[in-house]
Amino acid sequence: MKRSKRNPNNKKTNELRQSNRAASLYLHYKGEIFKMAKIGSQKKVTVEGVEYTLQFPGHREQVRIQDRCTTDRGTFSSEKMAEELFKHVIVDPKVDWEYFDGNEEKGIEPKDGFNELFTAASTFLRDGK
Repeated sequence: MKRSKRNPNNKKTNELRQSNRAASLYLHYKGEIFKMAKIGSQKKVTVEGVEYTLQFPGHREQVRIQDRCTTDRGTFSSEKMAEELFKHVIVDPKVDWEYFDGNEEKGIEPKDGFNELFTAASTFLRDGK
């Protein structure tokens, strides 16, 4: 059995780097890497007769969103999560608190379906599907 060659400082040789790159490319070609959600992938959901477009913001942003939704005490904040979903996941139509609660002064009628849309967007963010 041939062992990979290493230099005295224990750094990887070019031969090992090329082998690792070949393995990575093989997985890409087999589609293993592409089974994960991709930035910008979208899904349409219909809630209370309104079609919403959800867009996956990417894995890094997904983790950042989760971090921002954690309070100082280490608990999860549904309010912060809803704001993050409004900003990063629900892309069409753009929604906010007034969209669901309404605003008489601005003439905005309240819409139904907040909980269903919140659940659908949260699931899409978590699973990318």
